[in-house]
This record gives sequence, structure tokens and C-alpha cells, in this order.
Amino acid sequence: MSSCSLLKIESAQEPLSKQDLNIRLLTQSLVNEANNRVEFAADSIISSSTNTELQKHAYRWKIETLNTFKNTAFQSSPKLSLMDTWTYMLQVRNFMETDAAMDYFGSYTSLVAKVSQDNVDDIEKKAKRFFKPEEFIKHQNFAYQYADKYPISHNNLRHNSVRSEYVEFLKVPDSLAFTTVGTLSEVVSNFSDKLTYSTDAAGKQFKWNTELMLKEKGFDSVQIKDIMLTVEKKVDRLSDIAENTPEKLDMALKSFSNDMAILFYSLNNQIEFVSEQMSLERQAIDTIIRRERIALDSIIMREREAVVDQAGEISVRVMDEAMIHLKDLTGTILFYVVLLFAVLLFLPFALGYFAGKVHQKIKQHKKES
Repeated sequence: MSSCSLLKIESAQEPLSKQDLNIRLLTQSLVNEANNRVEFAADSIISSSTNTELQKHAYRWKIETLNTFKNTAFQSSPKLSLMDTWTYMLQVRNFMETDAAMDYFGSYTSLVAKVSQDNVDDIEKKAKRFFKPEEFIKHQNFAYQYADKYPISHNNLRHNSVRSEYVEFLKVPDSLAFTTVGTLSEVVSNFSDKLTYSTDAAGKQFKWNTELMLKEKGFDSVQIKDIMLTVEKKVDRLSDIAENTPEKLDMALKSFSNDMAILFYSLNNQIEFVSEQMSLERQAIDTIIRRERIALDSIIMREREAVVDQAGEISVRVMDEAMIHLKDLTGTILFYVVLLFAVLLFLPFALGYFAGKVHQKIKQHKKES
């Protein structure tokens, strides 16, 4: 036995305390129950709602919850796993009570808020079993303060680890905060549980992400369900063939390859046909544009000639009217010039005549007197 290296490693490790081991089992059990609650609520929203955006939010909620629990609940330190999971549940619960959650989940806000509160109540109820009342109150205050300090939003549902602040809360050096990860068997057991959870989560995550992608592409719930059932049937068929009749796997793959080749061949033909149609349509459009351009040029030329003709007529009319007015003006000027000339010519003689006549009368009047 002394020559077995595994036994040497096993004996060199410090086992977890009974409290830490129970906390680890508790936390991992809690996340499974919480995941089931979230998944059931999200599926209810997706199946009962016709709002595409609301369905997308439900998908993101359960996907992010699944991923976060995988990171928080299976850490090497049981207490750190508990506090990370606890604070994340509180962050989600706090977000579900905000006005932003009303915009995010609409009329289903009360449902998701109740699920989030149930998760918080469950973890706090079970955490009381492993902490003394004073210690539980301290850990609860720490969890609430952390959740309030680092809230999550609809743009960011991710949770950051509480490790650094939890170490400060314990008031011990980082090197002494977590003294052991357990014996080799405990580490392997924890790794096995994490692997099991990750394997189950990977299948769900792939399915949910695919459904979310199809939803974002515009497929409705019925179409998504039909597509997923078809994919599952194909995968199950290939799995059965691979497990029961491996020799037929190559035939199935060849058949699948031939089907895909036919599909892509048909797709290429359709693309070529569409390309030819687009080319013909483009030529037709070029012809129409050319014809319209010629027609537009002819219209412009015709309008230009009409404008030139009208301009010529207007200029002639203006000249004629100008000459008529000039003739009238010239006659008027000549009349006044002649009149002025007559006045200037006969006025001196008239003045001299009347002056002589007056002089003659004055002279005759003197003779008589």
C-alpha cells in the first residue's frame, strides 16, 4: 500500500469538514431545483406569449441562469460556492422588482419575480441549517450588500465572483481563507458532479441557443418545434445506428451526404436562375432608363425650341410696341418744340406792337392836353 501514489496523495490531503461537505451538496442540489423553476417559468412564457421579444428574453433568462449556476455552484470552496450562488439569486430577485423588468418581461414580471423570490427563500432557508444564528445574519447581510452594490440589468445578466470581497468579509489573509479543497475522493466527486451538470447543461444550452437563433431569424414557435423535432430524430437515428449497427453508419453518412449534395445542387441551380433573372431584369432596366433618357432629351429639345420661338415673338412685339411709343413720343416732342419756337418768334413782335401802340396813345394824349 505504501507504493501506491494515489494513497499517498489521499493521505496528504485534509478532508473537508462535515459542514463544508454538506454546504457543497446543498448548493449543488439547490441550483438544480432553481434551474427547474426558471426553466419551467421561461417555457411557460415562451409557449403562452405571442410577443417575439418577450420570448427572446425568456430564452436569455434561462440560458444565463444555467451558465451562471455552472460557474457558481461547483467551485472548490463550498462556502464560496454558496455565497456566489446566494448573491446571484439576490441580484436576479432585485432586478425582477425594478421598472426595467416590467419593460423586459411585461405582464409576466410577477411570475419571474415570484420564481426569483422562491429561489432566494429556498437558499436562505437551507443555509440556516449550517450557520449559527449570528453567523447566518452576518452572511445574509454580506449577500444583500453585495447584491445591492453590484446590481444586474437587462443588458448584463452576468454575475461576478464574490471571492475578493468575501475574503475581506472573513477578515483573514487570502492564503488562509480557504485552507483545503478536500481529499482526492472529494475533489473527484465534485468534479464528477460538475461534469454531469455541465453535460446536461450543454445539451440544454445547445437546444435553447438554437431555438433562440431561430427565433431571432423570424421563425415562430411551431416552426421551431418542428425543426427541433426533425433534428432530434436525425440525431437519434444516427446515434442508434452508431451504437447498434456501426457498419451501417458509413452508409447513413453517405446517404446524408448525397441528400446534402442534392440540396446544395438544387440551391446552386436556384441561385443561378435567380442570377440570370436579375441580369435580365437589370438589362431591361437599362433599356427602360435609356429609352426614358432619350424621351426626356427630346422633350427638353422641343421645349427649348418652343422657348426660343416664344422669345423671338416677344422680342419682335417689344420692338414694335417700342417703336410705336417712340413715334408718339417724337411727335409730341416736335409739337412742343414748334410751339416753343412760335412763341419765341412771335412774342417779341407782339410785345413791340403793343408797346408802340401804348406809346402812340400816350403821345396823342399829350398833344390834346
